Amino acid sequence: MTPTRLFISLLVPSAVVLSTTAALAETVNCTAITTIPTVINVQGVYCFTDNLATNIISGIAIDIQTNNVVVDLNGFKLGGLSAGFGTTAHGIHALDRQNITIKNGTVRGFLKGIFLENATLSQGHVIEGIRADQNTLVGIEVDGAGNIVRNNQVVATGGTTTAPDASAFGILMSGNGARVLNNDVINTFKTGAGTSIAINFNGATGSFAVNNRITSADRGIDYSAGATGKYRDNLTFGVTSPFTGTGTPVGTND
Repeated sequence: MTPTRLFISLLVPSAVVLSTTAALAETVNCTAITTIPTVINVQGVYCFTDNLATNIISGIAIDIQTNNVVVDLNGFKLGGLSAGFGTTAHGIHALDRQNITIKNGTVRGFLKGIFLENATLSQGHVIEGIRADQNTLVGIEVDGAGNIVRNNQVVATGGTTTAPDASAFGILMSGNGARVLNNDVINTFKTGAGTSIAINFNGATGSFAVNNRITSADRGIDYSAGATGKYRDNLTFGVTSPFTGTGTPVGTND
């Protein structure tokens, strides 16, 4: 091997290591969230420095009341499991905000794990690297325009006792231009005569579902309430109706 080629061969792995390290690096230049419930009303970057848990049965653990906020869980957990299946509390919530990013950690045991709600203005959100685990109605719900939910694991969603016949949703999207990309949605289960839906586009227009993997649900990818969009490269197993509603299949889906 020539010296030039040897130098390149040594350099490339180093670059890969540096790139990987940077991608997994902990957020440290941030405002630490150390207690919950908490309200965020100043724009900026917020992070966890430890696991946090609450037993509230109603209300919101983290309520984002301003725009342009990053919440990095830094690999830690936001937990509400001790409230039980009767909880009506939400994990991380925002109403009519713009440009919210929530990433890198576990949100467990709430009625809705992440709920970015829209009345008129919600848009531009990104949810990534989240493990939404054992939430009793919805794992991740993002409403509004131009939102992205990607690279998440949504597990064991359902079981609320707040209604005798309750549906359950792993990922629920509404609004224009929704993107649901490269997620694993596993074991979404209903209460009574409800319906378990892994990924639901509820009135969402121009939406895409790409490269998702779904196990155990009544419906896999569901376009409802006049939703439009396309889906491709999705896989399902143990799903009664893998692809339903008004979406357009392109590419390969199974």
